[in-house]
Amino acid sequence: MRVAELIQLVFVFLLALAARMRPLTLRRQLKVAGLAALAIMSILVTRCVASVISPRSSNLIRDWLPSALLLVPYWQIGQFFTAPNRRVQAKLATFDRALFEALHLQYPKASIGGLALYTELAYFLVYPLIPLGLAALYAAGMRNRSDYYWTVVLLATYACFAVTPFVQALPPRMLSSYARFEIAPTAVRSLNRWILDRASIQAITFPSAHVASSTAAALVLLRLEPIVGLIFLWVALSIAVATVVGGYHYAADVMFAVLIAVLVFVDTLWLL
Repeated sequence: MRVAELIQLVFVFLLALAARMRPLTLRRQLKVAGLAALAIMSILVTRCVASVISPRSSNLIRDWLPSALLLVPYWQIGQFFTAPNRRVQAKLATFDRALFEALHLQYPKASIGGLALYTELAYFLVYPLIPLGLAALYAAGMRNRSDYYWTVVLLATYACFAVTPFVQALPPRMLSSYARFEIAPTAVRSLNRWILDRASIQAITFPSAHVASSTAAALVLLRLEPIVGLIFLWVALSIAVATVVGGYHYAADVMFAVLIAVLVFVDTLWLL
């Protein structure tokens, strides 16, 4: 079994077990367990079909399956969110104010002007960036490194998910009391908000799983294919900035996410 497959199996199972131990409603517990069963069955089925299809086809499915299952734990932890912790939200907002004052950004009066479209485009890239990272490995003739790629990305992402149930807070964009940057409305921002309104758990992941996963992917590519990795690193840093500027996450979410991605990357250097 691949390392990435083992990570996904263990994590979804542990979340299902944790749901049973938390004071959640039966409906929420069943949703967490059902999502875990879906992920586990998907991985086991791909293992079983390997005996009836060509090795090339089997490896292709197993290379890409983590991309489809990446967010299953995200939906699982969404069931742990019952109500925001206002004290935590206040501390996160206070940290933001202190940070931006130190950077001499007098928001909410600070306007990012023409950068609004760029930051929103950068944030939108959180959705395709991880599959694109795997595609970049394929294009470079390094599909044999896919398990290493997924190992680093999954560990960084799921480390953020593991903390989230204990830090329950709403994103800045949903708080009327949070002082925001002035951002001109754009079609891309409307699209980002539309996706979040319908597909998110309506709570932050602390640290930011989006930032952690994109940073982890960029670091792996930087090691394996430096030129491509530099491009992905620029995009990952743009996502990190856009996440804060757009009010999608607090600054602390992003800073801790980058730290986690770096630590995971360093701790897994021996795998390659």
